[in-house]
Amino acid sequence: MDTPAAERSRPAPAPLVPNAGSMPELRVGRYRLDPRWKGALASRQARWIGLSAGTLALNTALGPLLNPALVLALALGLGAWAAWPSRWLMGPALTLAAVGVAALIGLLMAHREAPLLLSGAQVIGAGAVVGLGLGPLAGGALDAWRRAQSVLGGAAGAGLGWWAAIALVGPAGDSVLLAALQGATLGLVASQSVVAAAMQWTASDRIPSPGRIRGSLAPPYREPCMRASALDQGFERQAPDPETRDGLGEVAAWVYRLQWTLMSLDRELDGLQPEQLQERRMELTERALATEDEFTRDRLLATSRHLEQLLKHREALALERGRTAALSEYASAYLEEARAGLALARVQPGDHVPERLSDVLGRLRGHAAAGEAQRRTAREVGAVV
Repeated sequence: MDTPAAERSRPAPAPLVPNAGSMPELRVGRYRLDPRWKGALASRQARWIGLSAGTLALNTALGPLLNPALVLALALGLGAWAAWPSRWLMGPALTLAAVGVAALIGLLMAHREAPLLLSGAQVIGAGAVVGLGLGPLAGGALDAWRRAQSVLGGAAGAGLGWWAAIALVGPAGDSVLLAALQGATLGLVASQSVVAAAMQWTASDRIPSPGRIRGSLAPPYREPCMRASALDQGFERQAPDPETRDGLGEVAAWVYRLQWTLMSLDRELDGLQPEQLQERRMELTERALATEDEFTRDRLLATSRHLEQLLKHREALALERGRTAALSEYASAYLEEARAGLALARVQPGDHVPERLSDVLGRLRGHAAAGEAQRRTAREVGAVV
């Protein structure tokens, strides 16, 4: 069987690499705001602060009507609802749940003789409920990790807001203004739990370090990865935004995975020599035709058919090898084009003319003209004398 041209052009069989047992994985991550929350985050927090202040001020103006801890829980629930006022079912349910948890904690801790401890526990419990409901309130589900962060953020924000309202503003008494300031302080700190719920952890692939590339790939497969690694380092300074940086990093990591796959395919192909397989098939077929034992003949022919199927598998592996090599070239060229594009997009010194350039040139021209006039006058005077 003739060896395809793609097989003849590939590098010689690579030696085994000591650390090539598994493909190294390198992932980097960062927090970013969920796109669903990013647009109106400040306005949502402002509404939260406003309604929280209004709730405490109204309660003070009317009596007060509710226990201080319960009115703080009510302010937390209503403030969260104000951030998403269109949620007519979820908003009231979340508010009632926050007040209910605060009341339940009050009943369970009724024997406590420390009013501040009791009130703080009630506010923190209500804040945790609000944090748990922020995901559904925003119209989407959070994963388990973000839900835990949201609960902790709600509890911490409510507790810190309650402390700040007491420590910084002081007791409101019958003052509606001080009550409004307390509510605004509570809402200002507690509404930061929206940020905790909106933060989303994103991870992306990165190409391994040059040392790991040398330790995991045979020499014929390192050069594209080393070039991609150098380009990837340059993107740290050139990429215009984190999303673009992550995308370029994943392309560089793709180059490494393709070279790893290429090395694995070459090793498989090197273990399946088509000439040897074809010779074995011919030999087995001749032996099967020469024998008179039916069982032996059937086994030999079955073995020959397995070898024929193995040859077909090798052809499929060779096809995949060519496709992988083409993808590696494509990914490398993509990175090189991206580097050139980023360099072209970068502002160059010649893009902006200094503001004083025309003024300086005008002064120089005037000075030169004055000097020339002075020299001409001197020459004329000298000629007369």
